[in-house]
Amino acid sequence: MKLIKQLIFSLIPIILLLIIIEIFLKFGTIKIESIKIKDTLNTDNTKTMIIEIYNPFNKEYKCVISSNKNINDDAEWKKLKNNKCEFNVNAGKHYLHLKDNRGSITTTELEKVEINAILDLELNKQKVFLTLGETFIIESKLSTLGNVDETLTYSSSDENIVILENNIITPVNNGNAVVTVETTNNIKKEINVIVTDLYKKASLDNNKTKLTCKRYNSEEAQLLDEILEYKINEAGYQTRGAVVTSARFLVLEFPYKIDYFFENGRLNNYDGKAYVDGEGRYYHKGLYLHEDKFNTLVSIKYGPAIWGCPLINWQDEYGYVPGKKYPNGLDCSGFVSWALYNAGFDVGDSGAGDTYRDDDIGDLGIKHELTKEFVLSGNYKVGDLIGRDGHIAIIAGIDEENIHIAESLVGGVVIKTFPKNGPSLYNLYSFINTMDEIYKNEGKYTNMW
Repeated sequence: MKLIKQLIFSLIPIILLLIIIEIFLKFGTIKIESIKIKDTLNTDNTKTMIIEIYNPFNKEYKCVISSNKNINDDAEWKKLKNNKCEFNVNAGKHYLHLKDNRGSITTTELEKVEINAILDLELNKQKVFLTLGETFIIESKLSTLGNVDETLTYSSSDENIVILENNIITPVNNGNAVVTVETTNNIKKEINVIVTDLYKKASLDNNKTKLTCKRYNSEEAQLLDEILEYKINEAGYQTRGAVVTSARFLVLEFPYKIDYFFENGRLNNYDGKAYVDGEGRYYHKGLYLHEDKFNTLVSIKYGPAIWGCPLINWQDEYGYVPGKKYPNGLDCSGFVSWALYNAGFDVGDSGAGDTYRDDDIGDLGIKHELTKEFVLSGNYKVGDLIGRDGHIAIIAGIDEENIHIAESLVGGVVIKTFPKNGPSLYNLYSFINTMDEIYKNEGKYTNMW
């Protein structure tokens, strides 16, 4: 018994020492007291982590937070300030490293950082033109981090102008409205929607009323130019789609028929013809609808006159009387060159000959003899050129049975439909010029409108 008592008394100092060590380790050793991550996202898409350190003796320590357990030599150590360690961190696993003044480093694994946020919202358009019968689909792109609610809400500033069904805009009356798209974290983007009846939904009507003189005021003419440019850019400027869009707009969407007018001259003067601009031909961007365009003309001789206004004619074909005035418009090569130029292809203000010149529109692309075999092969596209000696046109539509040709004929700019199996196509035209080497890029278009 005496031996047991002696043993117990001998262990008491050891037990007391162990208790002291335990107390020191618990209450006297530097350690993490709390971790806070700010809710707001920094401009570099990080979040700020603030770690409070329990440092009972206020010893000098440095800290760094890294995504690796092993710290790099070039780590940017910071001195503890008010016993706090603060760093910007990305999502994922991180480690806190503490270094004392002797260079000894302790590393602590931290809980995984979650960053769930919608960073930005992009829309496919900021401005949209619509007419009744058309719709526009809003395409949205979200930039996100982590897992977020990607639900979007759509609203119209004036439902008397446009209404929304999810992301589809439908016009109901002329006017302007703003469509707002909003994310769950209140990021908002807007689309300015202009609804107008200055143009119509694409439809074939060769019996449209002919354009009269000075039909549009300056503001209307400028808006129509903006709409044309918008549609061409939608298709892809300097692409096949842009050419198709340009030609179709004048024939299918513009509400009036542009009259036929023999050229009084062209800009690349040849054969002694007068150097005349905007008189029977209009080789410029936009529609020739207001006298504001006169300041863009290069050389004037018999006019000028915008489309639909009287201009002196000098031809004696098809019932036209030399010296008499007729409404200004476009001849066949004038229409095709205008469509190409507005789509981004400056091919020169040239004509439609085939046999004796080497710089006509009919020389563009790769020429194919117009045979039934070639037509039925389908080795051509909308936007390709079609013609004969002295005449040029654009293929504006292709379906299973027909080819639809946009052209300026005596009577105005129209689209004519020809059966692929019928004789009329082969009697009137002799070649198709495929234009891949000219257009290079396809852009956006459909075979039919």
